[in-house]
Amino acid sequence: MTRIKVGLLLSKSGPTGIWAPSAVNAAMLAAAEANLAGGVAGHEIELVVRDAGWETDNVVHAANSLVDAGVSAVVGMLASNSRREVSFALSGRVPFIYTPNFEMDLPEPTISVGSTDDLLVRPFLEWIESRFHARRFSLIGSDYRWPRRSMPMAATMIAGMGNCVEDIILRPMNANEDWDNRAIERIKRSKPDILLSFLVGDQGIPFFRSFEKVGLASHIPRCCIATEESALLSLTQNESEAIFACANYFASSRVSANRSFMEHYWTAFGEYAPMPNTYGQSCYEGVHCAVGMADAAQRLGISRLDGVPTGEVRYRSARQDSRIASIGQRQSVYIAQALGNNFSVIENF
Repeated sequence: MTRIKVGLLLSKSGPTGIWAPSAVNAAMLAAAEANLAGGVAGHEIELVVRDAGWETDNVVHAANSLVDAGVSAVVGMLASNSRREVSFALSGRVPFIYTPNFEMDLPEPTISVGSTDDLLVRPFLEWIESRFHARRFSLIGSDYRWPRRSMPMAATMIAGMGNCVEDIILRPMNANEDWDNRAIERIKRSKPDILLSFLVGDQGIPFFRSFEKVGLASHIPRCCIATEESALLSLTQNESEAIFACANYFASSRVSANRSFMEHYWTAFGEYAPMPNTYGQSCYEGVHCAVGMADAAQRLGISRLDGVPTGEVRYRSARQDSRIASIGQRQSVYIAQALGNNFSVIENF
């Protein structure tokens, strides 16, 4: 019997390569769960993985190679510098299921299993204001598409709450320690109550090390959108002091669906496997979404997955109170505090 191929497109190198090990594991687990449940009408799910790299041309080439390999859908865990290009390259050919949170933008033929940033940032800012009585904010983010669009949005929200944005800083992707030290001096002069971080992947690690080295870690809380468990493993306890993060998922979430996911994950990959995080785990959601689309296609008698109405798709999830999710539903929003090398969930919405 023929297999149903699902493509996994992710960056194993570049700033977001730090997420790849847990992402591949989570995607493999989703495919294995689907096959243990009988696949789709007896058809086994086969996962086909491609390394997208970082540069847009390479990412699009890798996406096209997945279509050439016969995949029925592409699950993408890649940065926003290539998301739209991949989405349009695959449009009319196979569904493109995008798994991370992303900036609000112009319409595109992308199926999302994550949140747009407005749905993460607003509750995070409201919590920050309540928790820290913060009035003065500085913002820092990696210099590419996502922070360039989401930081101004966040600044508008901050101003709308009657608070003040002291500075917005874009950190070059190849920034060195001297650059970080100059940026930290700039932040220090602006005297913010909060540093709101949009540093992506491994980009926050050297910056947070320098931040602690000059003695600011214990004085200015860093509230982050794209900092997760993998990054914490590269920081000391002092360097991760007063780091808070907002995401659709943390490994420490206590919802029953995540407890089941974590049990299956450690059983499958062992105690030394990379810790799941919001971006790695999102590939579990994405592959199960592709399986849900294949199930709906079989049920409705539709030959191609890109013809399946998204409202007909249900899939297994580890993020929600319920283990079954649907495309377009509101995602849970979690806020967590760094405690050493782990995040502890302290609030959810």
